[in-house]
Amino acid sequence: MNARRTSGFISPALLSSLLLLLLCSTVHAQEAGERPKPTLYVVDSLSLEPKQTFFQGFTLSGDLFGLVQKFTSDYGVFEGALRINFKNTFFPIVEAGYAICETTNEDTHITYKTQAPYLRAGLDVNMLKNKWQNNRLYLGARYGISKFNYDISGPTLTDKIWGSSQPFSFKDISTTAHWIELIAGVQVKIWGNFHMGWSVRFKTAISKGRTDYGTPYYIPGYGTTTSGTCWGATYNLSFDLNWGRKKNKTILNAVVHPVNTQSTSEQQTEEEEEVKEETEE
Repeated sequence: MNARRTSGFISPALLSSLLLLLLCSTVHAQEAGERPKPTLYVVDSLSLEPKQTFFQGFTLSGDLFGLVQKFTSDYGVFEGALRINFKNTFFPIVEAGYAICETTNEDTHITYKTQAPYLRAGLDVNMLKNKWQNNRLYLGARYGISKFNYDISGPTLTDKIWGSSQPFSFKDISTTAHWIELIAGVQVKIWGNFHMGWSVRFKTAISKGRTDYGTPYYIPGYGTTTSGTCWGATYNLSFDLNWGRKKNKTILNAVVHPVNTQSTSEQQTEEEEEVKEETEE
């Protein structure tokens, strides 16, 4: 009697344990099957972009137009310039020169002489869209100043009433002139670090340096003062000095898109089924 009761008690308990174990296994299997698969990443595009350093060195240049003008006219200019290159876009510049003028008016026979230094400082901006090509198109502005002496001499003046005469000659008249310039120009690479270029300059005087003897006929670095404004031009030979310029860095740019492996597997399965159907047909 006791044996039957014991076996009847054990059988249901064993059956319940087996059912519970089976249920847990099923749930665990379902959870394992629902675990998301790792995500893949696909590179959509790849590009290499140069990152240029801000400081790109110096440029030394000399004006050939003023030098030629010295041998073909009454005026002459010896001019050099130092330009700083910031990212091939902005070019602070200092221009220094020495101007000579000796001319005589054909109507009045008055001779004007001067030779003195001058200084200009300003900024040029490269207007080309591609800043890193070898050629440049720029706009700029300058402030100019010259402190100089000049001489005026002419025919002897005769008093028509008294008959006396007096020489017309004034020397070492000292004055200072200021002006501003607007510039447009180009530079073209000819070989290695050498460039050739020209510029056109529109000048307007802030102060023409008027004295007790009148306004000087010619201002070094500016030009003649016969009108309110003045035009000028330069033709430069320049050489780039890359002192201090660091090597350009290259940045790797990649566009990455995530791709779900589960959707990819499903797509591959569908493609395999389509291929299988086509093969069976």
